[in-house]
Amino acid sequence: MGEAISQINVQRHVRLANPVTSRRHTVSDWRRVWAILSKQWRWSVLFAAIVIAAVTGATLAMKPVYEPEGQLQIDPPGSEVFSLNTAGGGLDSEYIATEAQKLQTDDLALATIRALHLDTNPDITGKMPVQSASDISAGQLTPRENAAVRSFQSRLSIRRDPSSRLVGVRFATHDARLSAEVVNSLMRILVERNFEARNQAIAQSSMWLSRQLDDIRDKMETATRALADFGTKTGIADVDPNSNTYAEKMGDLNKQLVQAESDRIQFESFLTRADNPDSLPQVRNSPVVQTLMQKLAEAEAQRAQARVMYGPNHLEARKLESQVHELQDQIRAQRAAIVSELSTSYRAARARESLLSGEVKEATTDLATLAQYNVLKKEAQADRDLYDTLYAKIKEAGISAASKSSNIHIVNQARVLDHPTRPNRILNIQAGILVGLIGGVALAFVKNRIQDRIQTTDDIRDWTGLPSIAVVPAIHNGHNGMGMLGLNRTKLTLLNGNGAGCLGPDCFLFQRPRAPESEAVHALLSMLFLSQPEHPPKVILMTSSLPGEGKTTLANNLAIALAKHGRTCLVDTDLRKPAVGASFKLAPGIGLEHYLQGSASFDQVTYPSREVRNLTIIPSTRPTDSAVQLLTDEPVKILVKRLRERFDFAVIDTPPLLPYADALALSTLVDGVVLVGRAGQTPRGAITRSMELLDAINSAPILTVVLNAANQRYDYSSYNYRLIAE
Repeated sequence: MGEAISQINVQRHVRLANPVTSRRHTVSDWRRVWAILSKQWRWSVLFAAIVIAAVTGATLAMKPVYEPEGQLQIDPPGSEVFSLNTAGGGLDSEYIATEAQKLQTDDLALATIRALHLDTNPDITGKMPVQSASDISAGQLTPRENAAVRSFQSRLSIRRDPSSRLVGVRFATHDARLSAEVVNSLMRILVERNFEARNQAIAQSSMWLSRQLDDIRDKMETATRALADFGTKTGIADVDPNSNTYAEKMGDLNKQLVQAESDRIQFESFLTRADNPDSLPQVRNSPVVQTLMQKLAEAEAQRAQARVMYGPNHLEARKLESQVHELQDQIRAQRAAIVSELSTSYRAARARESLLSGEVKEATTDLATLAQYNVLKKEAQADRDLYDTLYAKIKEAGISAASKSSNIHIVNQARVLDHPTRPNRILNIQAGILVGLIGGVALAFVKNRIQDRIQTTDDIRDWTGLPSIAVVPAIHNGHNGMGMLGLNRTKLTLLNGNGAGCLGPDCFLFQRPRAPESEAVHALLSMLFLSQPEHPPKVILMTSSLPGEGKTTLANNLAIALAKHGRTCLVDTDLRKPAVGASFKLAPGIGLEHYLQGSASFDQVTYPSREVRNLTIIPSTRPTDSAVQLLTDEPVKILVKRLRERFDFAVIDTPPLLPYADALALSTLVDGVVLVGRAGQTPRGAITRSMELLDAINSAPILTVVLNAANQRYDYSSYNYRLIAE
């Protein structure tokens, strides 16, 4: 995570510093993959070849193995045609799993071994000496049998289908017929043992049930006699299985009592309305009262008519008047009779209720007798039910034993296979080829990742985000060299345009202007000019992440190239290990450190090059311990200002970034920074860390990163005349 954030920060810094190059496209992912595989192809091919050869050899050396499969159906107990367990038939996973595990027991394996004489088969037991029977105690297995059991268990495999009741049995040997025989024998022995165990359990159950049945029969007969004697004594007899005479009597009394209470309540409610007889339903519904009421109405009508026609004192009117009074007296008498009848019925109902209540109370005193009778009846019935159940079980056990049915049976016999189960040679070899190829490619990427060194421009681009990387090839001239500093350190005497001169081996641009490394410096110079077309950088800081990456050599040659375009000054600010003066064969007594300390003037520390026109050198004479103080004080700022005033270009060589802070102090005073990394030597993290430090102090923009001593096979020769990776 930290590396990713660092890389993002570095890429942001590069985009801000290089607005032109940030718009250029990066190399495609396929090209990067191809570059990694091209570098690591030997390891990839070696790994793939080893894997393919090993898989092929192991596959061809394998003996064919035959592993046929037989299938058993294991049903839960109770699913047989005749079974004592009437609750069976459901899918009991634990039971099925238990029965399947029995196939892997040593006892069943030993029975199969002895049935097929597998202890004499060398493929099963291996080569073992025969031991005489006298050397083996009773119950002890022979060494061959022990070896056969161990081999048997290792070759046996049980496969259970959780969604069904099927269990697969497999046995692997080099003999197809033997494998099928072992599977079928093992399944047959399991079925036979299950049947034998079931019959033995049935026989034991039948014997136990028979003994229990005799005791229960005696108990049942005793309970039946006790119930009969109690019924005779108390007079209680069963009318049907659910009732008896005493219960029916109690039921009738309760019904009559309820009816008497109902009648009494009804008559009592009628009598409460005796003051208003017309409201009683008996009065309203009486035919006599209804007839009298009709006659009364007719008489009253005739009376009213006579009074109108003859007057109230007429004889006819008086006759009708006396008739009305007579009818009214009859109606009152009839109503009184009905009320008297209701009163009589009420008293009768109340008396009947009282009598019935007394009888019910007397009958309830016999409830204890009835309860005792019911207890005796339940005991007798329970004994009879138990007897009938045990008797039925004994009969079922006999039928089940005679039926020879089992809940485990073979549904698929193992067949003799016509081709081996394994190995599948074609599939194994194809898998080996696939694994070898994939593993080889993966190994290339892993090895490339483990090698934490920049090797190609793609490595720098991936870790810095820069779209353009300058490339300087490794030099191979037949001497004992290393990378860019490949020239021998012996003195070389070369001629310049004026006659003769003397330069160090680090100044190859002056010595071999048409060499690939010289062309690379010219390409770097073009990149620096084009990075800021309107305002090309005048003061350029040359640095690297770590020592030994060729920054001083590159600074020397870049200064020589710039001298062709204008007045150029090469400044050696590496006060810890000065090298510029030695490269140009200078032996100055006064150097940059004297100027920064104030003991020398600017003109005293500038040395024009005798071989390179327009090139002035400000060397350092000896290492100093106060480098950081000298490069961070005001004199160094004045130095840079004078460089801008007196020269068209200035190249400043600094110590490495990571070990020392000198370059960081100077990076804020220049126009641009060139960061040098060495192929195969500079760690990837060192490049990104250097760019982080520069970004943290807001240094001058990073103009480019130079991949020094690049492998011509990967990063240089493929570009032909183009020395800048795009």
